[in-house]
Amino acid sequence: MDGKIKMPNYGFKVVIPDEGSLTNAGFGKVAHVPVIFDSQPGYSRLPSRFLIDRALGNWDPRWRGVRLNPQPPSRVSMRNFGYWLCNALEWAEVRGIELMTADYATVLIARYQEEMLKGIWSSRGEPLAAETVNARVQIALEFQMWASDKGHRDPVMIPTSMHSYAAGSHKSSKSHEVKIVETRKGKVKVNKRLLTFPKDQEIKEWRDRIYAEPGVGETHGLMVDHILNTAIRREELACWRVDTLPLKPSDWKIINPSQPEEMQQIALEIQYGTKGREFYIDEFGDKVGPQGTIHVPLWLAKRIHAYRNRERLLALKHVTKGVRDLAKSRRKIDLSVHLYLNPKTGKRYTGAQIYEIWTKVDGPVHWSPHLGRDWWACQYLWQKMQEHAALTEQLWSITKSDVNHPLIRALRDTVQTVIQLEIKPQLRHVSSHTTEIYLQWLFNQLRVPLNLTRQWQEENDITEDAV
Repeated sequence: MDGKIKMPNYGFKVVIPDEGSLTNAGFGKVAHVPVIFDSQPGYSRLPSRFLIDRALGNWDPRWRGVRLNPQPPSRVSMRNFGYWLCNALEWAEVRGIELMTADYATVLIARYQEEMLKGIWSSRGEPLAAETVNARVQIALEFQMWASDKGHRDPVMIPTSMHSYAAGSHKSSKSHEVKIVETRKGKVKVNKRLLTFPKDQEIKEWRDRIYAEPGVGETHGLMVDHILNTAIRREELACWRVDTLPLKPSDWKIINPSQPEEMQQIALEIQYGTKGREFYIDEFGDKVGPQGTIHVPLWLAKRIHAYRNRERLLALKHVTKGVRDLAKSRRKIDLSVHLYLNPKTGKRYTGAQIYEIWTKVDGPVHWSPHLGRDWWACQYLWQKMQEHAALTEQLWSITKSDVNHPLIRALRDTVQTVIQLEIKPQLRHVSSHTTEIYLQWLFNQLRVPLNLTRQWQEENDITEDAV
Protein backbone atom coordinates (compact mmCIF):
# COMPACT_ATOMS: atom_id res chain seq x y z
CA MET A 1 0.00 0.00 0.00
CA ASP A 2 1.21 3.57 -0.67
CA GLY A 3 0.11 4.81 2.72
CA LYS A 4 -2.77 6.90 1.37
CA ILE A 5 -6.22 6.35 2.78
CA LYS A 6 -8.91 6.00 0.14
CA MET A 7 -12.03 7.84 1.31
CA PRO A 8 -15.35 6.17 0.47
CA ASN A 9 -17.78 8.03 -1.77
CA TYR A 10 -20.88 8.79 0.24
CA GLY A 11 -22.50 10.80 -2.57
CA PHE A 12 -24.47 13.93 -1.62
CA LYS A 13 -24.78 14.66 2.07
CA VAL A 14 -26.39 17.15 4.40
CA VAL A 15 -24.18 19.07 6.82
CA ILE A 16 -25.73 20.71 9.87
CA PRO A 17 -23.60 23.79 10.63
CA ASP A 18 -22.27 24.87 14.02
CA GLU A 19 -24.72 27.66 14.84
CA GLY A 20 -22.51 29.22 17.48
CA SER A 21 -19.51 29.58 15.20
CA LEU A 22 -21.53 30.96 12.29
CA THR A 23 -23.38 33.40 14.55
CA ASN A 24 -20.11 34.68 15.99
CA ALA A 25 -18.83 35.12 12.43
CA GLY A 26 -21.80 37.34 11.59
CA PHE A 27 -23.99 34.79 9.78
CA GLY A 28 -26.62 34.33 12.48
CA LYS A 29 -29.58 34.53 10.10
CA VAL A 30 -28.52 31.42 8.20
CA ALA A 31 -26.67 29.62 11.01
CA HIS A 32 -29.46 27.05 11.36
CA VAL A 33 -29.84 26.26 7.64
CA PRO A 34 -28.54 22.85 6.47
CA VAL A 35 -25.83 22.82 3.79
CA ILE A 36 -25.58 20.28 0.97
CA PHE A 37 -22.26 18.94 -0.29
CA ASP A 38 -21.92 16.94 -3.47
CA SER A 39 -19.92 13.76 -4.09
CA GLN A 40 -16.68 15.53 -5.08
CA PRO A 41 -16.94 16.53 -2.17
CA GLY A 42 -17.69 20.21 -2.61
CA TYR A 43 -20.26 22.85 -1.68
CA SER A 44 -23.39 22.31 -3.75
CA ARG A 45 -24.19 25.96 -4.46
CA LEU A 46 -27.69 26.03 -5.98
CA PRO A 47 -29.30 23.39 -3.72
CA SER A 48 -27.82 25.12 -0.65
CA ARG A 49 -28.99 28.51 -1.92
CA PHE A 50 -32.49 27.06 -2.38
CA LEU A 51 -32.50 25.90 1.26
CA ILE A 52 -31.40 29.35 2.43
CA ASP A 53 -34.20 31.07 0.50
CA ARG A 54 -36.74 28.60 1.91
CA ALA A 55 -35.44 29.06 5.47
CA LEU A 56 -35.50 32.87 5.29
CA GLY A 57 -38.92 32.97 3.65
CA ASN A 58 -37.48 34.63 0.53
CA TRP A 59 -39.10 31.93 -1.61
CA ASP A 60 -41.88 29.39 -1.10
CA PRO A 61 -44.04 27.39 -3.54
CA ARG A 62 -47.08 29.60 -2.91
CA TRP A 63 -45.70 33.11 -3.39
CA ARG A 64 -42.78 32.09 -5.65
CA GLY A 65 -40.59 34.93 -4.35
CA VAL A 66 -43.11 37.68 -5.12
CA ARG A 67 -43.51 38.40 -1.42
CA LEU A 68 -41.80 37.35 1.80
CA ASN A 69 -43.25 34.29 3.51
CA PRO A 70 -44.20 35.54 7.02
CA GLN A 71 -43.95 32.02 8.45
CA PRO A 72 -40.77 30.33 7.16
CA PRO A 73 -40.30 26.59 7.78
CA SER A 74 -39.09 25.48 11.22
CA ARG A 75 -35.62 24.06 11.86
CA VAL A 76 -37.03 20.54 11.85
CA SER A 77 -38.74 21.15 8.50
CA MET A 78 -35.56 22.61 7.04
CA ARG A 79 -33.56 19.55 8.05
CA ASN A 80 -36.17 17.35 6.43
CA PHE A 81 -36.06 19.46 3.26
CA GLY A 82 -32.28 19.10 3.20
CA TYR A 83 -32.33 15.31 3.50
CA TRP A 84 -35.14 14.91 0.97
CA LEU A 85 -33.43 17.12 -1.61
CA CYS A 86 -30.12 15.39 -0.95
CA ASN A 87 -31.75 12.04 -1.76
CA ALA A 88 -33.18 13.35 -5.03
CA LEU A 89 -29.84 14.87 -6.03
CA GLU A 90 -27.99 11.64 -5.34
CA TRP A 91 -30.52 9.60 -7.31
CA ALA A 92 -30.20 11.96 -10.25
CA GLU A 93 -26.40 11.77 -10.21
CA VAL A 94 -26.40 7.96 -10.06
CA ARG A 95 -28.86 7.82 -12.96
CA GLY A 96 -26.96 10.40 -15.00
CA ILE A 97 -29.79 12.94 -14.83
CA GLU A 98 -29.73 16.69 -14.21
CA LEU A 99 -32.31 17.11 -11.45
CA MET A 100 -32.82 20.83 -12.02
CA THR A 101 -34.07 20.29 -15.59
CA ALA A 102 -35.60 16.80 -15.29
CA ASP A 103 -39.09 16.42 -16.76
CA TYR A 104 -41.84 16.07 -14.19
CA ALA A 105 -43.91 13.30 -15.79
CA THR A 106 -41.25 11.15 -17.48
CA VAL A 107 -38.48 11.50 -14.89
CA LEU A 108 -39.68 12.61 -11.44
CA ILE A 109 -42.86 10.53 -11.57
CA ALA A 110 -42.17 7.69 -14.01
CA ARG A 111 -38.63 7.01 -12.80
CA TYR A 112 -37.71 8.56 -9.41
CA GLN A 113 -41.11 8.02 -7.79
CA GLU A 114 -41.55 4.59 -9.36
CA GLU A 115 -38.14 3.36 -8.17
CA MET A 116 -38.94 4.39 -4.60
CA LEU A 117 -42.33 2.69 -4.74
CA LYS A 118 -40.78 -0.55 -6.02
CA GLY A 119 -37.91 -0.47 -3.51
CA ILE A 120 -35.28 -0.07 -6.24
CA TRP A 121 -34.18 3.25 -4.75
CA SER A 122 -34.37 2.30 -1.08
CA SER A 123 -31.62 1.62 1.45
CA ARG A 124 -33.34 -1.62 2.52
CA GLY A 125 -34.59 -2.63 -0.91
CA GLU A 126 -38.19 -2.32 0.30
CA PRO A 127 -40.97 -0.09 -1.09
CA LEU A 128 -41.09 3.28 0.64
CA ALA A 129 -44.18 4.75 2.29
CA ALA A 130 -46.36 7.01 0.17
CA GLU A 131 -45.73 9.94 2.50
CA THR A 132 -41.96 9.58 2.06
CA VAL A 133 -42.20 9.31 -1.73
CA ASN A 134 -44.49 12.33 -2.03
CA ALA A 135 -42.24 14.45 0.20
CA ARG A 136 -39.09 13.68 -1.81
CA VAL A 137 -40.72 14.29 -5.18
CA GLN A 138 -42.32 17.49 -3.89
CA ILE A 139 -39.05 19.00 -2.67
CA ALA A 140 -37.35 18.08 -5.97
CA LEU A 141 -40.17 19.83 -7.80
CA GLU A 142 -39.88 22.89 -5.54
CA PHE A 143 -36.16 23.03 -6.28
CA GLN A 144 -37.01 23.13 -10.00
CA MET A 145 -39.64 25.85 -9.43
CA TRP A 146 -37.13 27.92 -7.46
CA ALA A 147 -34.50 27.44 -10.18
CA SER A 148 -37.01 28.60 -12.78
CA ASP A 149 -37.94 31.70 -10.79
CA LYS A 150 -34.23 32.51 -10.38
CA GLY A 151 -33.59 32.17 -14.12
CA HIS A 152 -31.58 28.95 -13.98
CA ARG A 153 -34.00 26.95 -16.16
CA ASP A 154 -37.14 27.25 -18.28
CA PRO A 155 -40.58 27.49 -16.64
CA VAL A 156 -41.82 24.33 -14.93
CA MET A 157 -45.08 22.79 -16.14
CA ILE A 158 -46.98 21.04 -13.33
CA PRO A 159 -50.25 19.20 -14.11
CA THR A 160 -52.83 19.76 -11.37
CA SER A 161 -56.37 18.77 -10.46
CA MET A 162 -59.05 20.08 -8.09
CA HIS A 163 -60.22 18.17 -5.01
CA SER A 164 -62.76 18.84 -2.27
CA TYR A 165 -62.52 17.93 1.41
CA ALA A 166 -64.34 18.59 4.68
CA ALA A 167 -62.49 21.02 6.94
CA GLY A 168 -63.25 22.09 10.48
CA SER A 169 -64.95 25.45 10.77
CA HIS A 170 -66.28 27.57 13.61
CA LYS A 171 -68.53 29.41 11.15
CA SER A 172 -70.54 26.38 10.04
CA SER A 173 -73.42 25.12 12.15
CA LYS A 174 -72.06 21.60 11.59
CA SER A 175 -68.50 22.60 12.65
CA HIS A 176 -67.16 21.78 9.19
CA GLU A 177 -67.37 23.02 5.63
CA VAL A 178 -66.37 21.76 2.20
CA LYS A 179 -63.22 23.31 0.73
CA ILE A 180 -61.67 22.91 -2.71
CA VAL A 181 -57.91 22.67 -3.18
CA GLU A 182 -55.60 22.33 -6.15
CA THR A 183 -53.16 19.41 -5.99
CA ARG A 184 -50.51 18.16 -8.37
CA LYS A 185 -51.25 15.10 -10.47
CA GLY A 186 -49.05 12.06 -10.00
CA LYS A 187 -48.94 12.13 -6.21
CA VAL A 188 -49.08 8.71 -4.59
CA LYS A 189 -52.37 8.08 -2.87
CA VAL A 190 -51.88 7.78 0.88
CA ASN A 191 -54.03 5.01 2.30
CA LYS A 192 -56.22 6.08 5.17
CA ARG A 193 -54.49 5.13 8.40
CA LEU A 194 -56.48 2.52 10.33
CA LEU A 195 -56.17 3.59 13.94
CA THR A 196 -55.76 0.67 16.32
CA PHE A 197 -54.42 0.58 19.86
CA PRO A 198 -52.95 -2.11 22.08
CA LYS A 199 -55.31 -3.73 24.55
CA ASP A 200 -55.75 -1.88 27.85
CA GLN A 201 -54.01 -4.70 29.70
CA GLU A 202 -51.01 -4.50 27.36
CA ILE A 203 -50.66 -0.76 27.95
CA LYS A 204 -51.04 -1.23 31.69
CA GLU A 205 -48.34 -3.92 31.81
CA TRP A 206 -46.02 -1.77 29.68
CA ARG A 207 -46.59 1.17 32.01
CA ASP A 208 -45.93 -1.01 35.07
CA ARG A 209 -42.58 -2.09 33.58
CA ILE A 210 -41.57 1.55 33.13
CA TYR A 211 -42.42 2.33 36.76
CA ALA A 212 -40.45 -0.72 37.86
CA GLU A 213 -37.16 0.48 36.33
CA PRO A 214 -34.59 0.84 39.16
CA GLY A 215 -33.72 4.41 40.05
CA VAL A 216 -35.63 6.10 37.24
CA GLY A 217 -39.03 4.40 37.23
CA GLU A 218 -40.98 7.05 39.14
CA THR A 219 -39.71 9.84 36.90
CA HIS A 220 -40.14 7.93 33.65
CA GLY A 221 -43.57 6.68 34.70
CA LEU A 222 -44.79 10.19 35.44
CA MET A 223 -43.49 11.35 32.07
CA VAL A 224 -45.46 8.72 30.12
CA ASP A 225 -48.53 9.46 32.25
CA HIS A 226 -48.06 13.12 31.39
CA ILE A 227 -48.31 12.30 27.67
CA LEU A 228 -51.16 9.80 27.99
CA ASN A 229 -53.33 12.16 30.02
CA THR A 230 -52.65 15.46 28.26
CA ALA A 231 -51.69 14.37 24.69
CA ILE A 232 -48.67 16.66 24.57
CA ARG A 233 -45.84 15.92 22.14
CA ARG A 234 -42.59 14.45 23.41
CA GLU A 235 -40.68 17.61 22.46
CA GLU A 236 -43.18 19.65 24.46
CA LEU A 237 -42.63 17.32 27.39
CA ALA A 238 -38.85 17.71 27.09
CA CYS A 239 -39.24 21.51 27.08
CA TRP A 240 -41.78 21.60 29.92
CA ARG A 241 -40.49 24.10 32.48
CA VAL A 242 -40.48 23.70 36.21
CA ASP A 243 -42.96 26.60 36.45
CA THR A 244 -45.18 25.74 33.46
CA LEU A 245 -47.52 24.48 36.14
CA PRO A 246 -47.56 27.45 38.57
CA LEU A 247 -45.39 26.76 41.61
CA LYS A 248 -48.19 27.62 44.03
CA PRO A 249 -51.35 25.47 43.87
CA SER A 250 -53.33 28.57 44.82
CA ASP A 251 -52.39 30.00 41.39
CA TRP A 252 -53.75 27.02 39.44
CA LYS A 253 -56.64 27.93 37.12
CA ILE A 254 -59.29 25.26 37.56
CA ILE A 255 -61.72 25.61 34.67
CA ASN A 256 -64.52 23.48 36.14
CA PRO A 257 -64.47 24.02 39.93
CA SER A 258 -68.10 22.91 40.30
CA GLN A 259 -67.21 19.37 39.18
CA PRO A 260 -66.02 16.64 41.60
CA GLU A 261 -62.29 16.95 42.28
CA GLU A 262 -61.41 13.86 40.25
CA MET A 263 -62.97 15.53 37.17
CA GLN A 264 -61.42 18.98 37.59
CA GLN A 265 -59.03 20.36 34.99
CA ILE A 266 -56.33 23.04 35.08
CA ALA A 267 -55.72 25.35 32.11
CA LEU A 268 -52.06 25.98 31.23
CA GLU A 269 -50.23 27.90 28.50
CA ILE A 270 -47.35 26.20 26.66
CA GLN A 271 -45.08 27.55 23.92
CA TYR A 272 -41.75 25.75 24.31
CA GLY A 273 -41.22 23.00 21.76
CA THR A 274 -44.68 23.44 20.27
CA LYS A 275 -45.32 22.50 16.66
CA GLY A 276 -45.61 25.18 14.02
CA ARG A 277 -43.83 28.44 13.39
CA GLU A 278 -40.48 28.92 15.12
CA PHE A 279 -40.26 32.40 16.63
CA TYR A 280 -36.77 31.91 18.03
CA ILE A 281 -34.52 29.56 20.01
CA ASP A 282 -34.18 30.65 23.64
CA GLU A 283 -31.04 30.64 25.79
CA PHE A 284 -31.77 27.08 26.95
CA GLY A 285 -31.87 25.67 23.43
CA ASP A 286 -35.67 25.34 23.23
CA LYS A 287 -37.77 26.33 20.27
CA VAL A 288 -40.32 29.00 21.13
CA GLY A 289 -43.36 28.31 18.98
CA PRO A 290 -47.07 29.15 18.86
CA GLN A 291 -48.61 29.45 22.29
CA GLY A 292 -51.49 27.14 23.10
CA THR A 293 -53.78 26.37 26.01
CA ILE A 294 -53.99 22.80 27.25
CA HIS A 295 -55.91 21.16 30.09
CA VAL A 296 -54.20 19.08 32.76
CA PRO A 297 -56.22 16.86 35.14
CA LEU A 298 -56.02 18.16 38.70
CA TRP A 299 -54.88 14.77 40.01
CA LEU A 300 -51.98 14.78 37.49
CA ALA A 301 -51.06 18.35 38.44
CA LYS A 302 -50.80 17.24 42.07
CA ARG A 303 -48.43 14.42 41.09
CA ILE A 304 -46.30 16.85 39.06
CA HIS A 305 -46.22 19.21 42.04
CA ALA A 306 -45.14 16.37 44.33
CA TYR A 307 -42.43 15.30 41.85
CA ARG A 308 -40.82 18.72 41.66
CA ASN A 309 -40.80 18.95 45.46
CA ARG A 310 -39.29 15.50 45.92
CA GLU A 311 -37.69 13.48 43.09
CA ARG A 312 -36.63 16.56 41.13
CA LEU A 313 -34.88 18.09 44.13
CA LEU A 314 -32.92 14.88 44.56
CA ALA A 315 -31.91 14.97 40.88
CA LEU A 316 -30.72 18.57 41.29
CA LYS A 317 -28.03 17.40 43.73
CA HIS A 318 -26.12 16.06 40.72
CA VAL A 319 -26.11 19.58 39.23
CA THR A 320 -24.45 21.12 42.29
CA LYS A 321 -22.20 18.19 43.17
CA GLY A 322 -18.69 19.39 44.01
CA VAL A 323 -19.67 23.08 43.95
CA ARG A 324 -18.88 24.67 47.31
CA ASP A 325 -19.60 28.28 46.44
CA LEU A 326 -23.22 28.98 47.40
CA ALA A 327 -23.71 31.61 44.68
CA LYS A 328 -22.42 29.28 41.94
CA SER A 329 -24.58 26.49 43.28
CA ARG A 330 -27.66 28.70 43.15
CA ARG A 331 -26.74 29.78 39.61
CA LYS A 332 -26.56 26.17 38.43
CA ILE A 333 -29.94 25.45 39.99
CA ASP A 334 -31.46 28.54 38.32
CA LEU A 335 -30.16 27.34 34.95
CA SER A 336 -31.94 24.00 35.40
CA VAL A 337 -35.27 25.30 34.17
CA HIS A 338 -36.75 22.07 32.79
CA LEU A 339 -39.15 20.04 34.90
CA TYR A 340 -38.02 16.51 34.19
CA LEU A 341 -34.43 15.72 35.15
CA ASN A 342 -32.63 12.41 34.95
CA PRO A 343 -32.40 11.09 38.54
CA LYS A 344 -28.93 9.68 37.82
CA THR A 345 -27.35 12.73 36.16
CA GLY A 346 -29.52 15.76 36.88
CA LYS A 347 -29.67 16.55 33.16
CA ARG A 348 -32.82 17.37 31.22
CA TYR A 349 -34.38 14.85 28.84
CA THR A 350 -34.48 15.35 25.08
CA GLY A 351 -37.33 14.35 22.77
CA ALA A 352 -35.22 11.47 21.45
CA GLN A 353 -34.56 10.22 24.98
CA ILE A 354 -38.27 10.33 25.78
CA TYR A 355 -38.94 8.19 22.71
CA GLU A 356 -36.30 5.72 23.92
CA ILE A 357 -37.88 5.61 27.39
CA TRP A 358 -41.24 4.85 25.79
CA THR A 359 -39.96 2.10 23.50
CA LYS A 360 -37.01 0.45 25.27
CA VAL A 361 -39.10 -1.66 27.64
CA ASP A 362 -40.94 -4.65 26.21
CA GLY A 363 -44.09 -2.87 25.10
CA PRO A 364 -46.90 -3.33 22.59
CA VAL A 365 -46.04 -3.42 18.88
CA HIS A 366 -46.01 0.01 17.16
CA TRP A 367 -46.75 1.75 20.47
CA SER A 368 -45.19 5.23 20.40
CA PRO A 369 -45.60 8.66 22.05
CA HIS A 370 -47.39 9.92 18.93
CA LEU A 371 -49.86 7.03 19.09
CA GLY A 372 -50.28 7.93 22.77
CA ARG A 373 -51.69 11.28 21.60
CA ASP A 374 -54.20 9.50 19.38
CA TRP A 375 -55.03 7.17 22.29
CA TRP A 376 -55.91 10.15 24.49
CA ALA A 377 -58.05 11.70 21.73
CA CYS A 378 -60.02 8.51 21.14
CA GLN A 379 -60.49 7.82 24.83
CA TYR A 380 -61.79 11.37 25.28
CA LEU A 381 -64.02 11.02 22.24
CA TRP A 382 -65.50 7.80 23.53
CA GLN A 383 -66.15 9.38 26.91
CA LYS A 384 -68.02 12.27 25.28
CA MET A 385 -70.04 9.85 23.18
CA GLN A 386 -71.45 8.38 26.38
CA GLU A 387 -73.44 11.59 26.58
CA HIS A 388 -75.07 10.58 23.29
CA ALA A 389 -75.87 7.01 24.25
CA ALA A 390 -79.26 7.08 22.50
CA LEU A 391 -77.63 7.93 19.19
CA THR A 392 -74.96 5.24 19.43
CA GLU A 393 -77.59 2.66 20.46
CA GLN A 394 -79.55 3.38 17.27
CA LEU A 395 -76.46 2.83 15.14
CA TRP A 396 -76.71 -0.88 15.83
CA SER A 397 -79.94 -0.95 13.84
CA ILE A 398 -78.13 -0.04 10.60
CA THR A 399 -77.70 -3.22 8.59
CA LYS A 400 -75.20 -1.90 6.04
CA SER A 401 -72.74 0.95 5.78
CA ASP A 402 -74.31 4.04 4.23
CA VAL A 403 -72.45 7.31 4.75
CA ASN A 404 -75.62 9.24 3.91
CA HIS A 405 -77.77 7.47 6.49
CA PRO A 406 -79.31 10.11 8.84
CA LEU A 407 -77.93 8.37 11.94
CA ILE A 408 -74.40 8.22 10.54
CA ARG A 409 -74.61 11.82 9.41
CA ALA A 410 -75.82 12.83 12.87
CA LEU A 411 -72.96 10.95 14.53
CA ARG A 412 -70.44 12.43 12.10
CA ASP A 413 -71.64 15.95 12.92
CA THR A 414 -71.50 15.24 16.66
CA VAL A 415 -68.02 13.76 16.46
CA GLN A 416 -66.70 16.61 14.34
CA THR A 417 -68.10 19.11 16.84
CA VAL A 418 -66.34 17.36 19.73
CA ILE A 419 -63.09 17.14 17.76
CA GLN A 420 -63.24 20.74 16.59
CA LEU A 421 -64.23 22.35 19.90
CA GLU A 422 -62.63 20.06 22.49
CA ILE A 423 -60.04 17.64 21.14
CA LYS A 424 -58.37 19.90 18.57
CA PRO A 425 -57.54 22.68 21.09
CA GLN A 426 -55.82 20.10 23.31
CA LEU A 427 -53.88 18.47 20.47
CA ARG A 428 -53.33 21.88 18.81
CA HIS A 429 -53.13 20.25 15.37
CA VAL A 430 -55.84 18.09 13.85
CA SER A 431 -56.30 17.81 10.09
CA SER A 432 -59.50 16.80 8.32
CA HIS A 433 -57.77 13.48 7.58
CA THR A 434 -57.25 12.88 11.30
CA THR A 435 -60.90 13.72 11.94
CA GLU A 436 -61.92 10.92 9.59
CA ILE A 437 -59.50 8.52 11.32
CA TYR A 438 -61.07 9.24 14.71
CA LEU A 439 -64.55 8.87 13.27
CA GLN A 440 -63.64 5.50 11.76
CA TRP A 441 -62.14 4.39 15.08
CA LEU A 442 -65.40 5.28 16.84
CA PHE A 443 -67.41 3.09 14.47
CA ASN A 444 -64.93 0.23 14.90
CA GLN A 445 -64.51 0.49 18.64
CA LEU A 446 -67.99 1.18 20.03
CA ARG A 447 -68.42 -0.34 23.48
CA VAL A 448 -64.70 -0.20 24.34
CA PRO A 449 -64.45 0.72 28.06
CA LEU A 450 -62.58 3.86 29.10
CA ASN A 451 -59.43 3.21 31.11
CA LEU A 452 -57.07 6.04 31.95
CA THR A 453 -53.78 5.65 33.77
CA ARG A 454 -55.12 7.16 36.97
CA GLN A 455 -57.18 4.04 37.53
CA TRP A 456 -54.11 1.84 37.07
CA GLN A 457 -52.14 4.01 39.50
CA GLU A 458 -54.88 3.64 42.12
CA GLU A 459 -54.86 -0.15 41.63
CA ASN A 460 -51.09 -0.22 42.21
CA ASP A 461 -51.39 2.01 45.26
CA ILE A 462 -53.99 -0.31 46.78
CA THR A 463 -51.74 -3.33 46.10
CA GLU A 464 -48.74 -1.62 47.70
CA ASP A 465 -50.76 -0.61 50.75
CA ALA A 466 -51.94 -4.19 51.16
CA VAL A 467 -48.35 -5.42 51.13
